[in-house]
Amino acid sequence: MRGRHEALSEYLAAIVGEKKAITTHGGIAWLNCDLRLKEPEIVRKFVCDRGMGVAYLNDEVAKRFNASQTRHVLKFAGVFSHQRPYVNRLAHNVSTKGDPSASGRCELADLMFLAVVVDKGKMVLSARATFFQAKKSDRMDNETQKWLYDFDDRFQYVASEYKIPSFGLERTLPTWDEERSSALQYLILNPTSKSPRVRLTPWVVEHGHPFGFFLYRMLTLSAGKLYDQADVENGGWSTIVRDVLGMAARSISSRVNRGSEELDTIVDYFNDFRDNSIYYREYQGGPGGVSLILAIIQDTQLVAD
Repeated sequence: MRGRHEALSEYLAAIVGEKKAITTHGGIAWLNCDLRLKEPEIVRKFVCDRGMGVAYLNDEVAKRFNASQTRHVLKFAGVFSHQRPYVNRLAHNVSTKGDPSASGRCELADLMFLAVVVDKGKMVLSARATFFQAKKSDRMDNETQKWLYDFDDRFQYVASEYKIPSFGLERTLPTWDEERSSALQYLILNPTSKSPRVRLTPWVVEHGHPFGFFLYRMLTLSAGKLYDQADVENGGWSTIVRDVLGMAARSISSRVNRGSEELDTIVDYFNDFRDNSIYYREYQGGPGGVSLILAIIQDTQLVAD
């Protein structure tokens, strides 16, 4: 039985052959959504509508990759939420950076993109996540969001639904030497542009690239920040990712736990991975959540830890 490292190396060797298709169709998937709409409407179309977004990537990228070899199966999926959790900047951050007269409150993110690799038994081999604030232009229109992503060390949820007994509502954001630039990003959906663009934090650096290239990097496990189930109780990055996964998973009645319950439940909901008839879920109840876009890669063999 192959080990985790060997299995991931073999997956990477297979997916690199699809670089052109991934980079090309990654951008088209957004352009098909009509970028003249408001950000929430664009995200909903990307997650839910045929001929664009998730469904388009399944047709143009996943099917191509799945037909090219028999070892791995790729599927894109999404969960759309109408509401999103709000967070407060902490007082010590506001006093240092930002306007103290502002509310200090903003959305955590507009969407989260997560690439997860599982084996035949659907045990998680690797998972990497990125949070996006979506913008219609290269103009910062929310200073609170900018300081949250570009400066703050911590934040606090506004709603009590996200409280965990061991450390309450407060969460710690990754530092710059902990892949913060890849964990917290901006998605530029400019209707006058030929391609949607990913802009890394901090905003002032103005470092970005086409979304198609970001998608290729996510699928090759070189973008985003690692989600580690072993770290979900420390109030840091993996806890924040689990918060978002929990928001998506709570609308699914059948719970599954192979060691990463929230992610396991979502992965199971979109099974089987060669069937794209179930590729999205729209969640409208409760306190809300961040829209989630998934790339699920299954190794069709069992993999040892």
